[in-house]
Amino acid sequence: MASQQKQPISLKVNACLFDVDGTIIISQPAIQAFWKHFADDKPELEWDGEHIMHVTHGWRTYDAIKKFAPAYATVEYADACERAIPEKYGQYSVEVPGSVSLCKEFNTLPKEKWSVATSGTRDMAKKWFEFLGITRPASFITANDVDHGKPHPEPYLKGRNNLGYPINVEHPELSKVVVFEDAPAGISAGKDAGCKVIGIATTFKADELKKLNKCDIIVKDLTQVKLAGYNSETDEVELIFEDYEWVSADLQEW
Repeated sequence: MASQQKQPISLKVNACLFDVDGTIIISQPAIQAFWKHFADDKPELEWDGEHIMHVTHGWRTYDAIKKFAPAYATVEYADACERAIPEKYGQYSVEVPGSVSLCKEFNTLPKEKWSVATSGTRDMAKKWFEFLGITRPASFITANDVDHGKPHPEPYLKGRNNLGYPINVEHPELSKVVVFEDAPAGISAGKDAGCKVIGIATTFKADELKKLNKCDIIVKDLTQVKLAGYNSETDEVELIFEDYEWVSADLQEW
């Protein structure tokens, strides 16, 4: 029996918010290498670095250190750790398929319609963009810009506000924002920020993301997302999903 043809999905939105690690760049091997060696000079730690990385994926590095190695928990130390990752371990990282071309397309739009909201530090996130050859959007929210990291919604709430689309309870159709995320912490943050969530099945399998019951669409990578253009009359960007791994039955037009 022939497989059923998927119907393309069109989402018309006012703004798009992107995580970085696991969503734009597959930096996990580099970050894993950092955590693998994190405890080398810290014999007093109860947990090794690989365990810390596994249970804190999507967190700010500072928050992970504060939880498992509080004696080292300073913003300056966390920043220094992350600053060194692209230089020491960047050779292990590659783009999420489709991310570079999609980000560059967003940069050609006549109006700023996308923002970064990452748990990584500013220095590390900037270096990843340089590594991939992508011009950073004007709204570039990092761990250094928030008081509460993911799964708290603050990073994505700031992204909405920076682009001029805060939560509008009375008229949600006037502030339609989507989040692109790979990690449970970020997916929860995006959902709690009132956004539709596009799960990227890079770090976690599609079935694992589906079980969270918080994604609206799940895609394998960003090759399954097409930017169809910007309508200045409606102030909307159209996203086309011709292929996808899963879509929520509750996905509704705003």
